[in-house]
Amino acid sequence: MDEDLLSPRDQRERLAAAPPGRAGLEQIVRAYLSPAHRDNPEEGCPSAALLDEISRCPDPTKRAYTDSVLAFIDDIAARLAPHDPQSARATTLSVYALLVGTLQLSRALADRQLADDVLEQGIRDALTLLDATRQR
Repeated sequence: MDEDLLSPRDQRERLAAAPPGRAGLEQIVRAYLSPAHRDNPEEGCPSAALLDEISRCPDPTKRAYTDSVLAFIDDIAARLAPHDPQSARATTLSVYALLVGTLQLSRALADRQLADDVLEQGIRDALTLLDATRQR
């Protein structure tokens, strides 16, 4: 794997540094689905950059990846529903999948305006899902 990619610890540190509550969640989503993150895959999230490669790895690598994803998901779920993070875990997994897929699609498009539009729609969709979970 590329050493410039963010490690799971780096990702969790960035998450911890974000403001609490909805403002922090929005900051995380907007940073993840930003043109800068899209245009610099070598310095970004390993999931969006290497998911195809990880899927071809042996089970111990997949287990390590799964553990790091779940730790990140649990951190976000705890922000989303501090009194019952387990209740937010399924939505958080869905939002994470939406973010990764949106970023991958945006990176693959030759039309920059369309790629930007994909990112913007992904932000709206992710925030809608997160807000719906917070209101429960």
